[in-house]
Amino acid sequence: MKKILISLYLVLCFYTLFHLIFNFQNEGVLESIFLLEADPLVFAVFNLLGLFPLAFLTLALSTNKLKILDFALLFSGFMLGGFVSTLYFIRASKPSFKPIKWLQSISILGILLTFMTIVSGLIFGSITTYIELFKSDSFIHIMTLDFIFMVFISPILLRPISKYYLLGLIPIIGIFIPFIIDKNIQAK
Repeated sequence: MKKILISLYLVLCFYTLFHLIFNFQNEGVLESIFLLEADPLVFAVFNLLGLFPLAFLTLALSTNKLKILDFALLFSGFMLGGFVSTLYFIRASKPSFKPIKWLQSISILGILLTFMTIVSGLIFGSITTYIELFKSDSFIHIMTLDFIFMVFISPILLRPISKYYLLGLIPIIGIFIPFIIDKNIQAK
C-alpha cells in the first residue's frame, strides 16, 4: 500500500511542479471562488476538496492512535489541500479499526454535505465552463487532478479495514459508507 501511495503522491507533486513552472495560466478563478462569484461546479469541487480532509481525518481517527505530528498533517489538509493528508497515510503504521461512538454521526454528516455539494454543483454549474477553466487556469487544472488523485487513493486507504473498499471510488461518500453499513469492520 505504501509504495503505491508514495508513487502516486510523487507523480502528482512532480506533475504539479512541472505544470506550474512550464504551463502556468491564471484566469483569476481562485479570487472569484473567495468572492463567491465562481461557477457553482467550480465552487462545488473546491468545497469537496475541503471535505476530503474531513473523511481522511475520520478514517485516521478510527484506525490508529494519532500523535501531534499526525494531527498536524491531517489538519493541514484543510488549508493546503487534501493531498497533504496523504503524507499521514504514507507514514502511518498498519491500520486496525477501533470503533468510535460518534464516527457514524460524522459519517452521516459527511455524506449529507458531500451529496448536497455534488448535486448543487451539477445542477447549477456548467460542465462546459469547468472544462474550459480546466484548460485555461492552472488552479482549476491542479485542483481537478488533486480531486481525481484523492478519489483513486480512497479504496487503497480503505482496503486494510473494510471489505467495501471499492466504495472509496465514490468521492468522499465512499469513505464514509463502510463505517455505516459495516459496524463491525475488522482489520484484515
